[in-house]
Amino acid sequence: MTLSQVFVCLVTLTGAALAQTPDYQRPDPTSSPIAYVYVSRPTHIDAFAASSSGKLTAVPGSPFSNIAVSHMSVNKKYLFGAGDDQQDLYTFSIGSNGALKQVAVTNILKDAPEGFGTGPIQIDGTGSTLYNYIIVDDSFVQAFKIEENGELQFLGDTETDDTFDVQEVEPTMISFLGNNKFAYETGCDQDALNGATAAFKRESSGELKFVNGVRELPKTKNPGDIYCPFKLATDPTDHLAFVLQAYNENTGYSDGPMVLASYTADSEGNLTTKSTFETMPSIETQANTISISPSGKFLAVGGSGFQIFHFNGSSPITKYTGVFQPGSQFTEFGWDGDNHLYALGSGKLYVYTVTSTSVEEASGSPYSIPEASSMIVLTK
Repeated sequence: MTLSQVFVCLVTLTGAALAQTPDYQRPDPTSSPIAYVYVSRPTHIDAFAASSSGKLTAVPGSPFSNIAVSHMSVNKKYLFGAGDDQQDLYTFSIGSNGALKQVAVTNILKDAPEGFGTGPIQIDGTGSTLYNYIIVDDSFVQAFKIEENGELQFLGDTETDDTFDVQEVEPTMISFLGNNKFAYETGCDQDALNGATAAFKRESSGELKFVNGVRELPKTKNPGDIYCPFKLATDPTDHLAFVLQAYNENTGYSDGPMVLASYTADSEGNLTTKSTFETMPSIETQANTISISPSGKFLAVGGSGFQIFHFNGSSPITKYTGVFQPGSQFTEFGWDGDNHLYALGSGKLYVYTVTSTSVEEASGSPYSIPEASSMIVLTK
């Protein structure tokens, strides 16, 4: 065999190997990653590097096996996962290439009041404190200081059961304002038509202190109706988006579609709104999950498919798109700093580029990730 024949053979074999390799497993030489995207499955975590075009490629070592977490949160150095065993929080260091390595595990049973549970979890805006939500007979938010080595030091817990009857309603996980001073959670008891929103002030130690957080309810269209809250999301400053639905207090039945209201927090954490029944846009799908973009300009709402809305700070929210991917059930959103929305639904990860003029699916999307349960995005 001549040298030229050997060369042709090698090229052919290499081309065949690449043809059998999924696109997301091939490195993208055209640009440095702008973000890392992590997706958990029952036995491992898939890790992707996102390019400026929104294309995803697997980071070295992915998938990371023998990891069973159902909720995740990140800061610049570590990824944290709530174990499926309902007792451990795992810490993974994030390498310069996005690779994961377990460095610590924290058993929360010894610090859990009247029971146990792990997740959902949330890190504050400074990346220095991790919060773990527990619901047993009562509900609590535990606070942990994130040490330099990734270990978690228990700070204390805040009871939320005074606001929510957890036998009737499971409230959302806390969500921090962009100023990192206040966090909020909400929920609706559809039997009693009693909606509640709890406000918490973040102390300098990282612990949470319950504050009143008075919230106005928009006036309803029909007399005898009341708006009940189901979901909320916070923006990078001092605004929130709420998913509301009107219920008739006499019949107990819903009276119209779910709608979106915007709120503004004052210096004491109290919430006010300019939204009215005339200005609140309706949702054309369920609201299983909602998320505001880092720019504060867009709001994603997901259920059977997902929609994008214009988020306008203290002004009313306005409709932008119809429903994308109506055949998928969406459970989680993430954003990077380059206008990309990552949407997890029905075992697939969708990537869209969202701007003020268009919403377009990125090349390579969707990515098949069977049994995916949770997702988190780390912007570089």
